[in-house]
Amino acid sequence: MLLNIEGLSLAVPTDQGPRQILDDVSLHVRSGETVGLVGESGSGKSTTARSALALTPDGASTTGSVTVDGVDVLSCDPGKVREVRKGKAAMIFQDPRSAINPVRRIGDSATERLVRVHGVPRAEATARLLALFEEVGLPDPQRLLRQYPHQLSGGMLQRVAIAAALSVDPSLLLADESTSALDVTTQAEVLALLQRLRRERGLGVLFITHDLLLAAAYCDRVYVMRDGRVVDEQPGASIFVDPAEEYTRSLAEATPRLPERAPRERPEELATGASK
Repeated sequence: MLLNIEGLSLAVPTDQGPRQILDDVSLHVRSGETVGLVGESGSGKSTTARSALALTPDGASTTGSVTVDGVDVLSCDPGKVREVRKGKAAMIFQDPRSAINPVRRIGDSATERLVRVHGVPRAEATARLLALFEEVGLPDPQRLLRQYPHQLSGGMLQRVAIAAALSVDPSLLLADESTSALDVTTQAEVLALLQRLRRERGLGVLFITHDLLLAAAYCDRVYVMRDGRVVDEQPGASIFVDPAEEYTRSLAEATPRLPERAPRERPEELATGASK
């Protein structure tokens, strides 16, 4: 199992005492599989995903296990956690403008992990990044290296973030609302790109979203979270059309739908009606 979370509970200290953020969360992701994690804002989706990189809040207390490719990141020594962050797992954050340094050129920011963490020579890191820019469909990669984040659209910046995440060749990709800030056309392009890369690279993908319809269309399996707990798990193909749990059903019913239109009469029918 690429990602295996078992009985994860997490509480953070507050002035009023510990506050429970996650309560007995269990989920798993296999290689080559896209798994959705759906829920309202504040349900614990991002905290669950960040636990795979041991990015828990300061002072948090945890129970349970979070295993990434056989390494329990919550109980192992810091060196093994760094190995997981170094190459086993990578995260794509919701807002690329907040994840990419606004005062550094794209090339410097996107190669930093390769150069400073992996010790890859800068020329080799740049060549790898240029190849990935082409793979994710970014035009004129050489020019892009010299640009700043404010010179790129949201969709282009998201592709830069994907390329930077893939540059370390991870086996697990954590996509945290990675398309929610994009327009519908760009969103579809990014999702198609992630699906293609998943097939070609055998990636396991944890896809976090608040959009149940999107998760149903895109994911092999979907977990639904509410108030820090997993309340439902179903195949993506059935969770929207035939939800098993009442809460999942309420999310499905809250999804906007276009009203059905009455069939338009054909011109010959209109002519017949007029003659009568």
